[in-house]
Amino acid sequence: MKNLFYIVIIIAVCLSRCSADSGHTPDHDHDHDNEHVSPGEHLESVPSSHVEGPDSSGFQLTVLRKQPFAFTLRAGGRIIADNKDVVIITAKSSGLVRFTNNYLYPGVNVTRGQTLFTVSGEKLADDNTELRLRQIKADLDKASINFERAKKLVAENIVTEEHYLSLKNEHEKLLNEYNNLSATSGPGGNIVTASENGHIREIYVTEGQKVTSGEPLASILIERNLILKADVSPDNLGMLSSVESANFRVGNSDKLFKTSGLNGRKISYGKSTGGNSFYIPVYFRIDYDPELVEGSFAEVYLIGQETDDALVVPNTSLMEEFGKLYVFVADEHDHYIKRYVTTGYSDGENTMILSGLSENENVVTSGAYKVKLSQMLLTAPAHSHDH
Repeated sequence: MKNLFYIVIIIAVCLSRCSADSGHTPDHDHDHDNEHVSPGEHLESVPSSHVEGPDSSGFQLTVLRKQPFAFTLRAGGRIIADNKDVVIITAKSSGLVRFTNNYLYPGVNVTRGQTLFTVSGEKLADDNTELRLRQIKADLDKASINFERAKKLVAENIVTEEHYLSLKNEHEKLLNEYNNLSATSGPGGNIVTASENGHIREIYVTEGQKVTSGEPLASILIERNLILKADVSPDNLGMLSSVESANFRVGNSDKLFKTSGLNGRKISYGKSTGGNSFYIPVYFRIDYDPELVEGSFAEVYLIGQETDDALVVPNTSLMEEFGKLYVFVADEHDHYIKRYVTTGYSDGENTMILSGLSENENVVTSGAYKVKLSQMLLTAPAHSHDH
């Protein structure tokens, strides 16, 4: 019963709408290349002068004029770290790793000289730093006594110059070794500090793990530069030499970034595909930005040679219908015409129009969806008439 009640209500509403429009002769030719949308009661009229800028109806018109526009190549890409800005922290001696901070995880900010780990021999029979330091200290004390005695005896010609130099050399070697080891060692073992300001990029060890001298413990990312890597089809290899900048979006943001706004420059592009990829890499160095997360995938628009007289519309103008793109054009009668267009390259903000529009036409550049909704409201009753 409820369904029957709703059907009756819907039929009544449709009949009332049809009777309200009965004084208007429907004039719909269904021309898919040009469909007129009258402002009518659902959309406020726009003055025939079509002054650029937003009006009270909530959308904006722009007069098309030819302008410079650079060709673009759309590609996938990633944000990666600059090789010079990744610092590997290594163990200076062998032993067991101890974390000096319970909150040492990737992303944590660190400062130059901050203690990150200690590497201690503890009760290990081998690779015991503390034991080695005590042994060197004992050997150094003995070498110091022998050296001081030799200095007096050589002056009195009791020992030879050769013997004196041998004791001096032994003393200096032990002193250098002791100073080097003691400079990074404390009561708890070998002290490992951050060599640069930045944040922890990766931790390679766990608490209590045995490591050897030179083994990586962690890496620090210096917040100075990032690299935008774009992957381009080999078919476009010939165009890459003229590419100098790029616009891009990352997956976690709708914001359009520009290499020109990030003090960016093209570093290089590959001359062949990599071993694990069928694409040609293009690299840009850019300033560090906290909104750009290393490892993020990016949608990249590589910008190349500029054309002086292109017709360009903002991407907000473009609407899609059954795989075809169109825009709304305002004519001198305050009608809005659906105009199908053929597009060229896009730079992420604007798109080149190859056909379908002419210079000095008024195009809806903001709020095109509102025009589409008004078209649907105005045309729906007319299609229900019996001719």
